[in-house]
Amino acid sequence: MDVRQLRYFLGIVEHGSISRAADSLRVAQPALSLHLKRLEEDFGCQLVLRTARGVVPTESGRRLAQRAAALIGQMDGLRDEVRAVEAVPAGPATVGIPTSLGPVLTVPLALAVRRTHPQIRLRVVEGLSGHMLEWVLSGQLDLALVFGTKEMGGLETELVAREKLHLVGPADDPLLRGRSAIPFAEALSLPLILPGRPHGVREEVEHAALLARASVTVALEIDALEQIKALVAEGCGYTVLSDRVARHGVAAERLTGLPIADPQIDRTILLAHAAGRPMSAAARATHAILTDILSGLTQDGGWR
Repeated sequence: MDVRQLRYFLGIVEHGSISRAADSLRVAQPALSLHLKRLEEDFGCQLVLRTARGVVPTESGRRLAQRAAALIGQMDGLRDEVRAVEAVPAGPATVGIPTSLGPVLTVPLALAVRRTHPQIRLRVVEGLSGHMLEWVLSGQLDLALVFGTKEMGGLETELVAREKLHLVGPADDPLLRGRSAIPFAEALSLPLILPGRPHGVREEVEHAALLARASVTVALEIDALEQIKALVAEGCGYTVLSDRVARHGVAAERLTGLPIADPQIDRTILLAHAAGRPMSAAARATHAILTDILSGLTQDGGWR
């Protein structure tokens, strides 16, 4: 028994005739008779009486018609509710944004979601990229921006952008003054302040060093972006950031940077969500808005 058979049965009872019901339902009469026969076999009783003028329901048939009408009404109502959810996204959506991208993404995302889908309860979690991977996989985040180029097990990712990395130091540092770029080998010889593994920029720098058969001098490991920038501004060492990230934050005016060259180091930005776990309508709507914002940032020349 399925809902279609119940609909066919209600059509037969309503029209009082298998032939008229077949015309109304646009089903071949033999096929409709077969559905009725199978329904009677499922219930183990006769549901209609055939007369010279058509068919009339038995007592069991009348009971089935009453219950089937209520059930189909509930099914139709459920379908309308589900479609309404898709039409008007509502409910929670949780997005992870690396701290380094928060200044350029969090406020625009929150404003856009509030303007276009006010029934979505947006939660933005900022942190280091390495944490984002764990939180997406565990289900704490619906989607997140992450850094990296390697295959990420359990995640579906899409390329958002690539950004050039810079060596960042104090604004008055004579080593960085009057130059257009700094060779990667020279940058590696300096005391670097970097986040610990597996955070994005640390992995990018170490991967490039491995390809260059060089080592990385890490003076301090700090898993907090603004504290790294503050320590660099105080002259405690250098760090590696994109120019966009270096220009935001309380210490930005006390910092300067040079593009890293020979080789140039790029950071890949990916938008990720858990593979095999469907996103809610609210999460999908938020994903679409975030994608639009990221596309705009790419077009303005800061990313590529």
